[in-house]
Amino acid sequence: MILSVFRRFSPRTLIALTASLLTGPVANAQGDLENVIVETYYISNSVDAVPNEEGGTLPEGSKTYRVYLDLCEGCALLAIYGSVEHPLDISSTAPFYNNPDRGKTYGHEITNGALDENTVALDSWLSLGGASNQRFGVLKVEDPDSTSEELFPNDLGMLANEDPGAGVPLTAADGLVQDTISTQPPGFIPLGLSPDSVFGDSTQATSFVTDSTRISCQMPGMKGHGDGNRVLVTQLTTTGELTFCLNVEIVLADSSVVRYVSSDTLLALDEVPSGLLCYPPVCGCMDPDFLEYDPAVGCDDGSCATAIVFGCLDDAACNFNPDANFNLTALCCYGPDSCNGLDPQIVCPGVGFDELVTAAGPTVFPNPAPDLLNVVLPELAKDPVDLFLFDRMGRLVFRTQFTSGTVSGQLDLTRLEPGLYLLLIDAGERQWAEKVVKG
Repeated sequence: MILSVFRRFSPRTLIALTASLLTGPVANAQGDLENVIVETYYISNSVDAVPNEEGGTLPEGSKTYRVYLDLCEGCALLAIYGSVEHPLDISSTAPFYNNPDRGKTYGHEITNGALDENTVALDSWLSLGGASNQRFGVLKVEDPDSTSEELFPNDLGMLANEDPGAGVPLTAADGLVQDTISTQPPGFIPLGLSPDSVFGDSTQATSFVTDSTRISCQMPGMKGHGDGNRVLVTQLTTTGELTFCLNVEIVLADSSVVRYVSSDTLLALDEVPSGLLCYPPVCGCMDPDFLEYDPAVGCDDGSCATAIVFGCLDDAACNFNPDANFNLTALCCYGPDSCNGLDPQIVCPGVGFDELVTAAGPTVFPNPAPDLLNVVLPELAKDPVDLFLFDRMGRLVFRTQFTSGTVSGQLDLTRLEPGLYLLLIDAGERQWAEKVVKG
């Protein structure tokens, strides 16, 4: 029975499994945000801590991290934001380093000519791709021109530490490349609480937590340099332990916008949860072909154990499958007039039509429905009937109940966005699932 199966799972799993019933591109929506990459860009040494007349004085042992969004081909970054339901949180157990001489709040504001001055290149800032006013940030292992003249020779011999914990040293690849596209995001618009109090010059702060900040640009958004389409979103330097939870808006190739958030609670209709957006990530099952799948985790811990087997779990149907572990009512066949459009001779081979149990289903109309959806139940639905409406992301957007003896009613879809929905009807011993289109 489909409702009883849904109730076995957590809300996170419910999102994934309901989406599988509404097959289509949205079932793979998280593929638009393919990964979030945290690169250890540099680890400072005693030379980087030497005081000088131009500023600098970076604490020894500081780690500089760069965070990249790995986007799908044709996708672009439109915004980083925090909301009441999904705060933007960038924190450390020690203050973030902000260069006292030429540091900035945003990467594209860093003057290119200042990158070789003391430790300006290790300043903490937010970004929509740029690491200076002339250079994009790229992973060091993907830097096409190795080390550029912007960083070396660096005054006082700074930024030359080759600590293996930082991977490729900056003396071999600095992760800075020039492009024909400006690093200034088109129509750059920072709104809400300013990050200056945390990432401005000479500030000493350990966290930027906000429910009102939106750092955005205009269409077509910002893409990463090169074929990988990895967009730099922040550079952070600290001696402490780094944590963050981000929320982002991504422009798809068809110019539609998807909002990815770091948690699966209090989701708006246009928000998709992704565990990739929190660091360190929470691990779990990342394979949607398993019952343990959790779309809110950001790394795989090997917990995928039970492969999903779709089938009909209603023993009144001729094609009842006791080996299935996830019920699809649309697969159940009860007779030539109640087989959900399937050929009973194929789905129930060897069973004569006179042996099949006919079972009338509900009538749902009009479909597509502009505002009001009529639901007429069969006579056998005598108990109180629960109706659940899920969107394409598996989120419950409407719930109501027909009282005992009521066989028809209307659902008001006025407030819902146009699109495809799944209506689940629970009549006690019988359940049905109907695809509904809001016009």
